[in-house]
Amino acid sequence: MASANRFVLVAASLLALVPAAARADEEPLLTSPADPTAAATLAETLFQDGKRLLEQGAFVEACTKLAQSDALDPAIGTLGLLAACHEQEGRTATAWREYGETARRAEAVNDERGAFARQRASALEPELPRLLVRLPKGAEGIAVFRNGVRLSPDELGVAQPIDPGTYEIVARLPGRPEFRATVTAEPRKIAEVEVPDGNRPAPVDTPKKDPARLDPGTSNLSTSKGLGPRKVFAIVAGGVGLTGFSVAAAFALSAGSRNAASISIQESCTTAASCERGRELREDALRSATVANVAFGIGAAGAVTALVLALLPERAEAPKPASRTGFQYEVAPWADRTGGGALLIGKF
Repeated sequence: MASANRFVLVAASLLALVPAAARADEEPLLTSPADPTAAATLAETLFQDGKRLLEQGAFVEACTKLAQSDALDPAIGTLGLLAACHEQEGRTATAWREYGETARRAEAVNDERGAFARQRASALEPELPRLLVRLPKGAEGIAVFRNGVRLSPDELGVAQPIDPGTYEIVARLPGRPEFRATVTAEPRKIAEVEVPDGNRPAPVDTPKKDPARLDPGTSNLSTSKGLGPRKVFAIVAGGVGLTGFSVAAAFALSAGSRNAASISIQESCTTAASCERGRELREDALRSATVANVAFGIGAAGAVTALVLALLPERAEAPKPASRTGFQYEVAPWADRTGGGALLIGKF
């Protein structure tokens, strides 16, 4: 897999999105009705504070300042930098939406920064986690909440992009029991929640009998219908492969966003401290890219091992040494910084 920072190097510098003097000559889309001059002055102060905090790596504080600034005096540069801040913070769906709005603002006034914002939004979109809440028939008037915030009807029954993390889903309908569920949103995956029909009792999980208890002389692996030890190992290896790919994707995304921030800071820094922060972000991006490569190699090794184990037939019970014949084989996974796979070793 190509290094994540190599992809970001071909993207335009974040400086093109948020130049140092951007707010001085921009026409805000909205104006504070109370005191436009005071609102613009406070927005400029918050913008500069947010930019400084972003250069220092204080992403939470920086995002708060930039969000306050844009609320007072909406501007292309402010929202673009806020999107980059949320991307650094790991709130990818929020950043995706803000990049899209930045592009719309820029394109409305023929501002060239819209192209960069659109590019960043396109890069983030495949990585977004999504949440799908399914409702039963006859659920008109139901109220569904995600972490305490009510979802609109348009957000139900459709996979909606959300930030990575854990969410509590609550569904309320008059005359029916309240439904609660907790889901975890992960990059490139859809977290699904199905609200049950309140008119029917919720299904009760029935404990399954343990085959080993029925026959102490046999194991779960050997008595599972159609699932021998080799198939079980294939499932385990497949799980390792999926985990490796997920970790690789997460670190690749982190490497890309940190490298983009490094380019922006190093091209606009005016002090030794801010320039040093840019170099630190660059080194963090390289480390994240290395982890992504290693994780991808492990994922590839697991996937190939699972495929080989799934395709090869189950070996019968080992024959006596005197009559041992036929093809004997072993599967050994391998991985390094650039890839992975599995070795099939055998003899007749």
